[in-house]
Amino acid sequence: MAKTYRPRIPKPFRIPRRMAAQAEAMRFGWLTPDVLSIVAGALIAAVAPLDRLDYVARGLTASALADAAPSAQVLLVTASPEALREGLCERSLPGLLERGRARGALLIPPADAFCGGGAPSRGGATSAAGAAPVVRMPPELLRLSGGDVVGFFPLAAGERAPELGALGVSAAPWVLKKAPQSVPAVSLRDLADGQVPASALEGRVAVVAVGAGGVAPQAVATSALPPARGVAAVLGGLLDGGRRASAPAWVPALFVLLAGGLVRTARRRYGSLVATAALFLGVFALAAGQGVLAARAEASLIALPSALFGLAVAFAGVMIVRGLVVQRSVDRAAELIQRAALFRMQGVHTLPDEEFWPRVARLAEQAHPADLVLVAELPAGSWHLRFWNDRQGGGESLVAELRRDVRRPPYSSEQGVPAIRLSRRFLAKQDMPAVVVPLIAFGEIEGYVFFCGPVAEQTFSREPERAEHVGRELALLLRRKRLARTAQAGAGEARGGGSPEDDLVEGARVALDDLQLFGSMLRSAPVGLLYADAFGDVRFVAPEFAKWLRARDVTVPAESASAALPPGSLTLGDVLGATAASDAAVSLSSVMASDDGIELSVSAPEPAVLSVRPLRRESDGSSWIAGYVAALIPVQQAAPVSDNVRPLAVRDAADPLCAFQLGDVVADAVASAARATGRAVRLEPIRGATHALGHRGELEQVLEAFLTDVAGRGLPGHGPVVSVREAPQGVQLSILDVGFGLGLPESALQRVLTAPGSAPAGLEPLGRLIVAVEDSHGHAELKTNDGWGITLTVTLLRAHPRAFVSANEGGKPAAQQNVIAIGRAGPK
Repeated sequence: MAKTYRPRIPKPFRIPRRMAAQAEAMRFGWLTPDVLSIVAGALIAAVAPLDRLDYVARGLTASALADAAPSAQVLLVTASPEALREGLCERSLPGLLERGRARGALLIPPADAFCGGGAPSRGGATSAAGAAPVVRMPPELLRLSGGDVVGFFPLAAGERAPELGALGVSAAPWVLKKAPQSVPAVSLRDLADGQVPASALEGRVAVVAVGAGGVAPQAVATSALPPARGVAAVLGGLLDGGRRASAPAWVPALFVLLAGGLVRTARRRYGSLVATAALFLGVFALAAGQGVLAARAEASLIALPSALFGLAVAFAGVMIVRGLVVQRSVDRAAELIQRAALFRMQGVHTLPDEEFWPRVARLAEQAHPADLVLVAELPAGSWHLRFWNDRQGGGESLVAELRRDVRRPPYSSEQGVPAIRLSRRFLAKQDMPAVVVPLIAFGEIEGYVFFCGPVAEQTFSREPERAEHVGRELALLLRRKRLARTAQAGAGEARGGGSPEDDLVEGARVALDDLQLFGSMLRSAPVGLLYADAFGDVRFVAPEFAKWLRARDVTVPAESASAALPPGSLTLGDVLGATAASDAAVSLSSVMASDDGIELSVSAPEPAVLSVRPLRRESDGSSWIAGYVAALIPVQQAAPVSDNVRPLAVRDAADPLCAFQLGDVVADAVASAARATGRAVRLEPIRGATHALGHRGELEQVLEAFLTDVAGRGLPGHGPVVSVREAPQGVQLSILDVGFGLGLPESALQRVLTAPGSAPAGLEPLGRLIVAVEDSHGHAELKTNDGWGITLTVTLLRAHPRAFVSANEGGKPAAQQNVIAIGRAGPK
């Protein structure tokens, strides 16, 4: 037998076969969350779980599509109660139906009790064979929605079923009824008196109901009692072909599938805004389609709320679920980018000139007092300056010197040597002097800084070394920027253009510099930190430090998610100015001139020491200030306290001085004392409103403790008697205690009144009560009664009720404008 040999493909070149799990995964890969949500929405629309809302919506749809054409099948006949009691309906209705050749009469309760309808006889309520049927409408036959008749329930097998069927009343869940004004209506008395011809009943069903008498003919229809108007309108619509029923379950489900697919396609191709517009388009199409279908087809009433709920579920899956994932990713990426931008403090060469030079001017203004600060840039390979200013939007227009050659005065001396000097004709304002400071680093001029104004002149004459310190540090900052940009430009030319890898390496280098800087800061800071970058802008402030600044009326912006402040929101000069010391002691130049920094003593709100020091970096044999760190060190002052001195208690800030009703406080204290001691504490009827002013919380506690102590000390059957009343001096509380005053000397009372905080043993509750009363700006009196114990009288300031207008959540008066609600000014 011949054998067939197939070449064997080496393993490295074989194409792997798809495994069964991968095939299954690809087969069901279309089951994404948005597709599943659309299917779930379609199932919800088919099941229609919102049964009650769907029922109401169908009734509202049927009522909204009411036919306004006059009804030729129904006539509403109203009879006044007087006419019914006279028997007019029973006498005249059969003859009117026969003369008018009416289809029959439908009696609406309570008219059936006066018209002879509903008699238990063969043939229902008809009077003779072949005559028009007169049938009573059973109330349980009516299908109501929102208090209005929308259709009829199925007819029960009974005596009236054939007659009701003869009148056209049949099972119809919902009916496109006639509009109430389109149903003709006449008065039974007008028909009986011949004012309305009996031919008006020809071929119609007379709906007989109770109505008001003596009304105008055009108001006869509205005078009928409900549900007569609804029955006539629904019966007229039913006889004209307005029967409606529920649509099949697949109709709303199919609509949700189509609308969900439209939203999903719009979301994927055009974005969220177009998808939302597609959703509103689908809702509009659903409402419009419901109206068009309901007006033409019988089985056309959709479960509208369930369909909308299913569409909302589909929209949530397509939009919200996917949008939440995307938004979360975008937020996290934006947060990382924001953190990187806020903490990028060492890359000064990456700042554009429009941001770099104004920040240099702001730094110079913090370091040296001046009315105006200008910074001049000396471009590479040029001898002419370019001026910058932070506040006037640019400094070119402020300079009157047209010759901007740095080799000539006032930029250099007569010998061409750059040096610090005072110039009086440099600015456009001839009377404003300017201190010209060249920024020289390693023998090269990097630029100039100009401190202008009388303040700068006085500072320069008093402390010339300050301008020198500032100039040296600014020159090093400018040199670092220039060298870094030169190196970056040279590297870019050598590479022939930047690349993503180069940008990543540059970002990593900047991040490494920042980490090294913060490592220096953490090692140098003694306690809680405040960090400012090389421009003097505070970039990080600890919570305690921020609290101290706010206590000194310094505006501290809210921290970002990364606990960093944006540049320019808070400067180190603002922090040093908050110490309220002399300019020479708290200037930024003092910090620049000292490697160890400065320390300032502050007293408010708590004694502390503010330590500020520069952070220096060294490279290529030079050092420059890369930032500043400050620490607020609290000082613990241990004051010796004698053993016989007791400190005063500090009042709780949660118990402010407020207005309250003293009678309520006393009643609660009396009840608590009675429960605690098990003895009777008598409370006299309260006289007056007893609105008082004081610290309610403290008074409640001490009064309850005092009454509990007094009731426990009293003799059985002789508990304290408490009374509250309005007096000319204020609101008075009197406590008459019989048992507490037995054997109490007069000196003890005097001691409690004089020093309530150091009351004798056993009288501490009384002392605390007197202290609380005095804290509430009241006063207390003790009187001894021979044989009747002691009477304690407490007088508090009277508080008058305040009138105010009750307002709702929107800030507007809840009641009418001329209604004023009277309420208490303070808590009860």
